[in-house]
Amino acid sequence: MATTICRRILLAVDGSDQALEAVRYAGTIFPSERTKIVLFTVGTGFPEVFWDLGRNPLYQSQKSKVMGWLADRQLTIGEFRAKAYKILADADFSENAVEIKTQTKKTNILNDIVQESYQEYNAVVVGRTGISRSKDLVVGSLAGKIVKIIKHIPTIIVGGRPTSRRILIALDESIEAMRGVNSVGVLAGSRNPEVTLCHMIKLPGRFHLPGSRPESAEKGQQWLEYSKNKFKPYMDEATGRLIEAGVDAERISLDFLVVRGNPVRKILETARNGNYGTIVVGRRQALSFVEEHIWGRFSEKTIKMAENMAVWTIS
Repeated sequence: MATTICRRILLAVDGSDQALEAVRYAGTIFPSERTKIVLFTVGTGFPEVFWDLGRNPLYQSQKSKVMGWLADRQLTIGEFRAKAYKILADADFSENAVEIKTQTKKTNILNDIVQESYQEYNAVVVGRTGISRSKDLVVGSLAGKIVKIIKHIPTIIVGGRPTSRRILIALDESIEAMRGVNSVGVLAGSRNPEVTLCHMIKLPGRFHLPGSRPESAEKGQQWLEYSKNKFKPYMDEATGRLIEAGVDAERISLDFLVVRGNPVRKILETARNGNYGTIVVGRRQALSFVEEHIWGRFSEKTIKMAENMAVWTIS
């Protein structure tokens, strides 16, 4: 009898509402019979300023207030865990499939999460914002920093409240994009999700689609057909990998997008109009000067702009 392979998901939580949405998303997208979810908390969610209060001369006069706040915070974390357990139980996760792991801060929250991610996990999931939303807006969210640092496993950033199980994979010729296909298959394939493989085609500036001058429109259509045929082997390869992972062929669709202007806005518009709850993007390691400094990284911009969606980034 074959042994079912269990995938371990590191779900970094801080007790916030967005962290709870990340838990809800994990319960929706991952197969309960093949997944173990580790709810990981660093420093029980206390603000960093409280860790060095023992050396602050003002601490003694405010000690009772601080201890009261910490007690309330502990209660909040306890309530969060109870809600998280309930969400995952409702998603058919057994008690053995959910683990609570709390760690006293060693260096800082970001580094502690990164270090934990090397402990035989298959992906890391985190809410796009946490308890300190104002800080997220000013210095960049913890989630954004995690995406830049963690490259050995997929990072999944949950923004808002994704309600759809439909998955949109942004596919190009890069190795990272095909790794995204593999990640969907390995982590979610057995749940047989509805998946769209989406390739963006940027027409040369002198070409136009039907609606402009006839000769220009004809050249534009020829370029479009040429681009589709050229990319077809990648689509076929990705489709085959998803089917092998357990996704029914009829639940896989192909889409070619003609892009003029910002490709991030185009993929997000497609995701919103198609009611997708997940966008999967590859994060290229080598970018040109134009891509890096003018267009910016596609994956990072997608994370910042996506609303009520989860963004998977694969390096």
